[in-house]
Amino acid sequence: MEDFENELKLDFLDEANQLLESTEQAFLQLENDLQNKDLIDEIFRFAHNLKGTSRAVGFGVVAEFTHEVENLILKIKQDEIEINDHVVSILLECNDHISMMITDLQDDFSKTFDSAELISKVQQAIAGDAVIDNEEIDEEEVDDEAIAQEIEDMGDFEADDELINKELLAELEALEVPKENVIEVFEGSQNITNKTVPIEEKKTENKPKLNNDKKVEKDENIRVSLSRVETLNNFVGELVILQSVLEQQNLSEDKKDDLSVKSISQLGKLCKEIQEISMSLRMVPVKSTLQKMSRIVRDTSKALDKKVNLILKGENTEIDKTVLELLADPLVHIVRNAVDHGLESTQGRLDAGKSEAGNIIIDAYHEGNYLAIDVIDDGNGINADVIKQIAIDKKIINANSTISDDDVIQLIFHPGFSTKEQVSEVSGRGVGMDVVKTNIDKLTGDVRVSTQVGVGSTFKIVLPLTMAIIEGLVTSVGEDKFVVPINQVQESLKPQKDDIHFASGLGECLNLRGEVLPIKKVSSLLKLAKNDKSIEEQIIIIVKGKQGLIAVAVDDILQQQQVVIKKLGDEIKDQKGFMGSSILGDGKPVFIIDMEALCVSSQTKMKMPKAA
Repeated sequence: MEDFENELKLDFLDEANQLLESTEQAFLQLENDLQNKDLIDEIFRFAHNLKGTSRAVGFGVVAEFTHEVENLILKIKQDEIEINDHVVSILLECNDHISMMITDLQDDFSKTFDSAELISKVQQAIAGDAVIDNEEIDEEEVDDEAIAQEIEDMGDFEADDELINKELLAELEALEVPKENVIEVFEGSQNITNKTVPIEEKKTENKPKLNNDKKVEKDENIRVSLSRVETLNNFVGELVILQSVLEQQNLSEDKKDDLSVKSISQLGKLCKEIQEISMSLRMVPVKSTLQKMSRIVRDTSKALDKKVNLILKGENTEIDKTVLELLADPLVHIVRNAVDHGLESTQGRLDAGKSEAGNIIIDAYHEGNYLAIDVIDDGNGINADVIKQIAIDKKIINANSTISDDDVIQLIFHPGFSTKEQVSEVSGRGVGMDVVKTNIDKLTGDVRVSTQVGVGSTFKIVLPLTMAIIEGLVTSVGEDKFVVPINQVQESLKPQKDDIHFASGLGECLNLRGEVLPIKKVSSLLKLAKNDKSIEEQIIIIVKGKQGLIAVAVDDILQQQQVVIKKLGDEIKDQKGFMGSSILGDGKPVFIIDMEALCVSSQTKMKMPKAA
């Protein structure tokens, strides 16, 4: 019985998080459409549903606070309170508080909260803006009236003496609790009688019966924990590796059995299908993360006294849930930066002949095997001369440095860089864009900036769709093999003798269509056994780095294939230049190399880590 109750509570908390996200979006929409009665009714239903369900599963602390919020919404619904920015701010603050309670209750079901200060704000809003009769309104009467109105709108039950009992049962029905378990859940409760409403009969009452000869098929959803999906993906990864091993061994045998060849080929196809399905289970729309930016824009614009229109596109674009969770923080910083630094003040926009309200567009879309998110503003753009002068003043670059405008603009991602002279609650500490770059790099992604002074800027985030499997080049260096992520590779080539030059202080360099690139040998970077091969005998991989192109020499490129990423052990997980490991078809482990990080780390002493 206890396990059943705990399962109900966990289900409620999960549902509540989704409900609160919808509620926050509804509040933000209401602020822009104050007379939208349908939206107010929807918000009231959200609050009522949350209050009733939280009470039903035993979270009285949530129900009591939500009851106060419901009273405020009811006054708005009945036109007794005028909806304005102040009221919306209180409702958003209440939404944040409930969200905090839900999060904490996930760790401790018995957690208590101090909501007195916020309840006082809600009651002041009711008392200050509502038209109240001389007679004191009983709180429970207000609540009953709200419930009765809601039930009338839903059309499922009639308000009678057993209203509370019916309300709880209706909420349990929404949670799809089996009818036979209803009494057990509330056994011993003083709030209900032993009499129950027959849920199944109520659900079918006054509704046409389905024709048994024609069954209606419907795609149903089930909730599965992420840990189970992760476990499934791990096993699928092992299956893919095993299939590769079998295929490799079969190809190396002198005598090939036709049935074995066909069976292994079929196994490969099945493995690929299973792999695609298991990976798709991790894919979720970016909608929830993008919609959270509405709140960031609203709060930041109000703090800066700016008018901003936010436009969201591509909300149904999907990405790996793990990647999405790590994307939220960088996106917050970029959007806040767009409102603060990108958009001019209201007067500044009018003086420039622009609209009074600034515009920010967030557009998510797939670009090959990557997710791209553009954050576009129609503000003042980024002046490279201003950025360069600030960088010189902060001694980030030398005054005599010769650097392109594009490279100058990239300096905004430098730790401690800020164009603000004074630190405010919104910006000025010089950590925001540094966080963006650091987090995007961890995801093996990239962030690019394009800008035009007086017109606006675009920040483009490019991320792999998943971090579980990557496309890579299997390379060889002596007797060792390594995997290079394909997204880091711009091209590969067999160098000609005329393309190789020696430069003082740089060593051997490659002349790539007029651009001189110092050549980095992986064997030297990793302190491997001495490689006697000349550069002309090796393969050059041109790697796309943040500071430009890098020429890296390997002995050979064996093949291109998808590899399953395995985490590194604790003893080498912080080693620069290594993203993870994998297992190839021959059953041997290989390291997945971050070529750019490896080349940067070559400034310090570095040794090849030993695989466990």
